Amino acid sequence: MNVESWSMDGKRIGLIGASCRAMAASLVAGGTSVAVADMFADFDTCRIAEATPLKRYPWSAPAWLGKASVDAWCYTGGLENYPRLISRMSRACPLLGNQAETLRQVRDPFRLAEWARKHDFQFPEVARDASSDSSGRWLLKPLRSAGGLNIQHSTSADFSSCRFYRQRFADGVPMSISVLSTPDQWQLVGACQLHVGSDWGTPTEFLFAGATTLPLARLEALPELEAIVAALHQESGLLGLWGIDVVMADGPIVLEVNPRWTATMPLYERNLATRLMPRHIAACGDATFDRLPTSANGTSGLRILYAQRPVRCTAEHLTELSARFDLSTEASLAQPSIADIPNVGTEIEVGHPICSLYADGADEAEVERSLADQVTAVQRILQ
Repeated sequence: MNVESWSMDGKRIGLIGASCRAMAASLVAGGTSVAVADMFADFDTCRIAEATPLKRYPWSAPAWLGKASVDAWCYTGGLENYPRLISRMSRACPLLGNQAETLRQVRDPFRLAEWARKHDFQFPEVARDASSDSSGRWLLKPLRSAGGLNIQHSTSADFSSCRFYRQRFADGVPMSISVLSTPDQWQLVGACQLHVGSDWGTPTEFLFAGATTLPLARLEALPELEAIVAALHQESGLLGLWGIDVVMADGPIVLEVNPRWTATMPLYERNLATRLMPRHIAACGDATFDRLPTSANGTSGLRILYAQRPVRCTAEHLTELSARFDLSTEASLAQPSIADIPNVGTEIEVGHPICSLYADGADEAEVERSLADQVTAVQRILQ
């Protein structure tokens, strides 16, 4: 079921994904009623919305949607890897986001390689098996993944081509570009430098650990990035909010497209002092949208804190976190310093994410100092 025109007035929106807290905050702060179904139903998510943990994510999502009494729904991280599931759910309830056919195109690395050749932008060589040129460094990447999960160096010719593909390693600075679009127009929302791997406290080399915003106006490669966005928009018809992961070397090298709300988007909300999810919903229903502000206020950063040893969250932990960080509903909706907080009794294994930390400052150095202080504080409390 396609949404040709949509107004949020009096409507209730369902949100589904691995973690929906930030999307929910973006909508609730603007007065929209939401219901959330994700893997965690974290403490602060429950503070701001009706939240349900999906025990068999994503396969239990259709049943939840059928009972949730929502007028439309949106998805975020992970669900884009299941276009058949999304197609089934969109027939049952209007989807405010990219439909299954669009997902099949933009999540196909071999389709992206075709578009790169056609529009003359950089995209690493990809292969379905190990029979291609084996020289140089290659990565083994899952066809269904998000956040850098299960990416590894390709050291063996023995792998399942129905679950993985090979991509030639591209060296450079990892970045994320966010976009807002309708069928007829698009606008860059912002850019971030990504923090990836064990240097940032993750258990594996390519796992997402956070990001800091970069001023669009200062990007030397801005014209190239705009040309890439225009090409992808032309070929795919992407709607609403979406992102592109790139590596910046002698120019931007596209790695993949994320056709939904991404983890870096709350940073732009802090920078631009505006809510993005209402704009996403408007863009999915209309041919035009009001352009976003172009000047950002300072720099914002995100850090995902991963467990270095097993953690069991207690009521005492929440009391101490509240003394260090404001855990009120108002703070969760405004500009939280800590978010995605586990509920009392939650047991977190080594290498699993504990929470998200945010900071704002005049520049990247100030933001990183603040995030480091917050990491130390949370580790002292929880670990």
